[in-house]
Amino acid sequence: MKKVNLVWLRNDLRIDDNSALYHAAQDKNCAVFALYFVCQKQWQEHWVGSNQQALIFAALSELKQQLRKLNIPLLILDAGHFSQVPELMQQVVTQLKVDDCYFNREILLNERERDKQVYNRLKDQVKFHSYNDQTLISPHKIVTKEQQGYKVFSDFARAVKSYLADYPLQNFSSPKAKEKSNFNFFDFTQLAEQQFVIDKASIIKKEHTVFSAPSLPEINEKKIHQQLERFCKSALSDYAEQRDYPAISGTSALSAALAVGSLSIKRCYTLAKQSVNERQSQTWINELIWRDFYRSVAWHFPHVVKGHAFNPVDKQLTWSNNTEHFAAWKNAQTGIPIIDAAITQLRQTGWMHNRLRMIVASYLTKNLWIDWREGERFFAEHLFDYDFASNNGGWQWCASVGTDAAPYFRVFNPASQQQKFDPDTSFIKQWLPALKAQPAKNIHKFETLSLPNYPSPQVNLKATRQQAIEAFKQAKG
Repeated sequence: MKKVNLVWLRNDLRIDDNSALYHAAQDKNCAVFALYFVCQKQWQEHWVGSNQQALIFAALSELKQQLRKLNIPLLILDAGHFSQVPELMQQVVTQLKVDDCYFNREILLNERERDKQVYNRLKDQVKFHSYNDQTLISPHKIVTKEQQGYKVFSDFARAVKSYLADYPLQNFSSPKAKEKSNFNFFDFTQLAEQQFVIDKASIIKKEHTVFSAPSLPEINEKKIHQQLERFCKSALSDYAEQRDYPAISGTSALSAALAVGSLSIKRCYTLAKQSVNERQSQTWINELIWRDFYRSVAWHFPHVVKGHAFNPVDKQLTWSNNTEHFAAWKNAQTGIPIIDAAITQLRQTGWMHNRLRMIVASYLTKNLWIDWREGERFFAEHLFDYDFASNNGGWQWCASVGTDAAPYFRVFNPASQQQKFDPDTSFIKQWLPALKAQPAKNIHKFETLSLPNYPSPQVNLKATRQQAIEAFKQAKG
């Protein structure tokens, strides 16, 4: 009887540089199977919107084909909720007669609790092998001298770079194909009878059912790697200068692939280091480290995962419940061109330029005084690249209630940000057709000049900025 290895896939839907998959497939004499649980009820609790759900199903469809070429079956089970996973995992392990289970560790609290329950249930039946695959370095390895998690990004980044200088990253290639007999090693009929098995046709059906944006981001693994290589070779050297201008394609556009795990963060780091000199690659590498930083915060300070701000000052703030203001913001009717263009981009494409994310988040929390959690959820429900740790960390940073947050007196001025990063208003005109005929100078005067077929600003930017600063002063006092 052959030994059976099971790869439990989660947020790592790829064959390249997948630590768990690579190690599970190393033994030529082992049968290898892959497993993924669809947990749509859990996704709803975690605010995973229809766009990202569609992307996950598309990634599963792609991955199933890639694994088929390696003669590794991918079993996709409908679990509904994390609470159902331990029971279903035991059924799979028992019926497949699994000896060893391989998986890549996840960072967030509910995921860690799910893994703990599975381990406790099956530890006497299966040998588990876990790997760090979601971050450049495991969060528990980057700590202060006091063995605490870092609270300041610059200190964290220095520690990461120092660690990687001593312990370079190891990238794993795609595993070699198993023998064809591996694919027919087990009859899945029994599992199919006990639990709904999602096949390729069902995936495609679900994808079209939930999909709401015009087109999915690229999710084919080969094309994603080509995109990464093109970016590193031709755009990385200009990234620092171009990344803040939303009308320019100056970013990698790889965030959605990273979010669902169709691309390895370690592969990104390695290729960036190899492609250009250190000075040219540093800005983008710092963005990769920011991703690690917010995961480290979620790991070491888990209260941020429970809807709480990192900084207790948040508890002293009384946020506005003005539903009209919030509705206008969500529907791109604020009367502030750069804000409305950014929200329109998000609603129509499932993505928003990072500079714009900061501008609209600052505006919602500092000028409209709406609770940052409302904005956090809105982004989560629309973004293809929704990533809890980064989204949560970004919103807390803009609201000045997070770790290493923007000082409360630093409030993004949408008017000056608009003039600086969209000077000819080409981005604004792309997403707001009503303003296409207007000269840029008029659009930049939106605070004092009435623009035809476009609403007036919903609030006074200068006055609301000062109100926000005063509210923080009182809360801190």
